Amino acid sequence: MEEIVSSLDVLNSVTCKNLTAENHVEEEKIVLAMTQVLDCLHQQIATSPLHTEESYRINEDDNTSREFSMLKELSQVFLCWHKKMEAINWRLWMLWMELGCTLDVLRCFEANGDKEESFSVLMLASRPPHYFPTSKTRFNKEKQVIYSRELWDAVVAKPLYEAPAGVVSRVAPRLIEAFLYWTTAAMRGYEVAFIFNVATPLREYFHSSVKVTDSPVLTDAWLIYGNSKQSAASITSSAASVAVTAVILSALTFTCRRQEVAEYLESLSAATVNDLSRRPYPQLNSPIAGVAIALGLANLDDTRLSSNPAAELRSENATILSQFTLLRLLSLPLMSTRLKPYDGATISEYQMEVHQRVKTLAADSSHAILQEQLLRMTELCIEEMIGFFNTSLETYIALIQAMQSILPRDLFRHKLLLQLQSPGAPVGHDEDLLVSTPDVVEFIRKIYEGIAPMLKVLSSCNLVRSFLALSRVEFARKASVSPTANAAMESVTQQLEQALEHSATPSDTIFAPVLCSVTMHSMTVNSGIPPEIDIIAGCQSLAVGLVIQRRLRILLFQCTPLLNDALSVAFSVLYNVFEPADAFGHRFIGVCLSHLSQFTPLQTVCPHYLRLTLAAYPANASRQALTKACGVIFGSLFFSEALMMPARSDKTMAETTRQLVLWAIRKCCERSTDILVEKEKEVAIALVPTEIVKDSAKEISKETVASRETDGLYLAGLVFELMKMAPMIILEAVSMEAERLLYHWKKNPRVLRELKSALFARISRNCEAEKRAWFATWYIYVDKLYPVETSCSRVVPSRL
Repeated sequence: MEEIVSSLDVLNSVTCKNLTAENHVEEEKIVLAMTQVLDCLHQQIATSPLHTEESYRINEDDNTSREFSMLKELSQVFLCWHKKMEAINWRLWMLWMELGCTLDVLRCFEANGDKEESFSVLMLASRPPHYFPTSKTRFNKEKQVIYSRELWDAVVAKPLYEAPAGVVSRVAPRLIEAFLYWTTAAMRGYEVAFIFNVATPLREYFHSSVKVTDSPVLTDAWLIYGNSKQSAASITSSAASVAVTAVILSALTFTCRRQEVAEYLESLSAATVNDLSRRPYPQLNSPIAGVAIALGLANLDDTRLSSNPAAELRSENATILSQFTLLRLLSLPLMSTRLKPYDGATISEYQMEVHQRVKTLAADSSHAILQEQLLRMTELCIEEMIGFFNTSLETYIALIQAMQSILPRDLFRHKLLLQLQSPGAPVGHDEDLLVSTPDVVEFIRKIYEGIAPMLKVLSSCNLVRSFLALSRVEFARKASVSPTANAAMESVTQQLEQALEHSATPSDTIFAPVLCSVTMHSMTVNSGIPPEIDIIAGCQSLAVGLVIQRRLRILLFQCTPLLNDALSVAFSVLYNVFEPADAFGHRFIGVCLSHLSQFTPLQTVCPHYLRLTLAAYPANASRQALTKACGVIFGSLFFSEALMMPARSDKTMAETTRQLVLWAIRKCCERSTDILVEKEKEVAIALVPTEIVKDSAKEISKETVASRETDGLYLAGLVFELMKMAPMIILEAVSMEAERLLYHWKKNPRVLRELKSALFARISRNCEAEKRAWFATWYIYVDKLYPVETSCSRVVPSRL
């Protein structure tokens, strides 16, 4: 008893400065004193004769005892610390909390003890300690776990250890309220991250602890408190408290869960799933998200950690919540790359369990509404991920660089990517942002390996939507190393093609939503991201396009009106940064123009194809690509029935085709002129010596100027080459359009000389005899009309 008296003297002498524990020696002295008196109080609770008596009233003769005197003195210590608590050390605060809760327990031994003011009420009005968990420390999982465990021990476990059942039932509501108050205070502003970090470690701690965690009386008290203050109706108004209650109750009972507890948790689950049916994939800052994840983790950990199948919540609602939890867990890097609450092995176990539950639910046709909910959540998770990469050019380039790091180099158009990178040093970014190549690769692999098997299972419920969802993450499949995940797309694609071939359902009911979805997504990209680097849309269009290509016969003969939509898919990937997508676009359009002209509207396809090609040249379309595209375009026009056999064709159609050819030649000439004009401006800027111009103008190398001039002249030479292909009936009109180039540059001797040299080189070889004679006459005419003036203003004789 002398040690207790000495400890009381130490505690009574504590000052405000001592509570901050700036002196380590003083802190240890206070901790030792408080620990001794708390051990004494816990021993009183455990050894009290009231364990075997019906009444909990303390005999009046005991009021004069030393123990009762000590209780009064400790009550004064508690109140004194509360008044001095402007700032307090973490360890001392936890001991102070334990003291208050233990005194509350002992007070409940008295007849009217539970009617007196509770010490826990003062706890709710106290200040948090130094280094209290806040949103600023949301990445510190270890700190949050330690805080939760120590708070549980200080407020609930130690004060109630071996207390009589009657005392537990009377005092537990006060302690539960204090625990919930300080837990929700610690998680405010980052509830979901806190629950992810703490829920499973707390359950494991309960399992290994001997402090009342197996007490049915405590469970009953939590259940009564939950039903009265944390019911399903309180989810929106008290979401954080409901989530913590779900975590605690499921953790306390996971080895042996009574029917009443299971019913309470199921009522929360039903209300949460009902809310999710209206908002299938709420954001992480939504109140419902925290509750859903707490219940989802309870379901998953019941299976992973418990050896008692009866304790598991395997209802349909549990499947919805488990899937939501897994999707949110996989997408946590979108919030921050430093949020890593679980290791890879645990996530894999969760995935296997969720996949099995989804498979079971999908096999039951009576759950069509819940199947729709599962699919919708998965679709929204995918769109959230894609939306993240679409938020800025920086995040999108990070995705492309991640793809480049794992795929062969020749699958990318590197010239385009070089134009998007700043010539200076890399711009710094928030360390939480998902832009690091290793982080992006790990993220897209994990999320695809989690999503793809679910979509494969859900394809039995809605084949088209499952295929579309998988096509949206086709870019991630190319980064995946999981054979199972990779097989999901192959399986669903095979099912889709079989449905097109053998299903009694009209093919357009499959093709139409697929084509419509791809077209819609290709038009909704962030305006700050150039369409040609949209690798997500490129990979999706490629996946859909390959199905179209393999089932083109069905499209042409059973869904002819959808051909334009199919062409839109091909156009959307032209000159895409992902080379296979670009190659598919050109190949598909080329086949349509060259071999399927009876199905293809030349009057709309050719102009659009030409506009895209000229706009991409020379920055994104190479000379070879330009030549090939122009060859397809002009070849389909020159060799069309309207020009090759005008007598058999409709006059209106023949004239329309003729005008289209002239328009196409004119556009090529204009683009050549634009490139050459741009070069001339750069030369002029480079020659101006003033410092102002040097500071404001871009630095232009001689190589760049020469390259642009060559690009412009190459296009001009291509125009002259195409001119030779024109049928004789429109040769004169086409030549007059090409003559615009010479007219525009008639006052620039250097460029005019190059153009005339290119023109002569083209028409003097590989030309039909009839056309060569005509071109010879025409060249003599234009050579005189547009002479190359020398410094002496002398006309250079024609080489013809």
